Amino acid sequence: MIPTDAQERKNAPLVTGCLDYFPLALLDVARCSKAGNDQHNPGTELHWDRSKSKDEADSCGRHLLQRGTIDTDGIRHSTKAAWRALANLEKELEAADKVDKPRDWKAMETSALKRAVELREPKPIAYSGPPVIPSTIPTAKDIRANQDLADRWG
Repeated sequence: MIPTDAQERKNAPLVTGCLDYFPLALLDVARCSKAGNDQHNPGTELHWDRSKSKDEADSCGRHLLQRGTIDTDGIRHSTKAAWRALANLEKELEAADKVDKPRDWKAMETSALKRAVELREPKPIAYSGPPVIPSTIPTAKDIRANQDLADRWG
């Protein structure tokens, strides 16, 4: 996930910690992206068609075996290996983000309200927000107002 906290952003210096380190390599990877898009999605805006890109690790390895040489389309095998390595890393980070990401409040609200309707628990709920009559179903606002309540119902 792209950091939103100021200190976290400063600890991930994208330009000075990546672009400035590898400007020629990243330009070549960008050219590779364009050439791949032109080959696999002619006439469309530049985008990563993931349905045509599923075996990043194996493809990266095949290109690494031919590192130092140029492929038939004029693009270095090392460039294609770098593209595949970045694609693989992107997918790994996205998968980790799904596990580690902060709570989805919308889903929590839906889940909490559904459970409240199903269970109809008339038990008092201790929280610091406005009073809630235990026999009523908490509103989405109530759930957002107090993390403890959200944990209890979500």
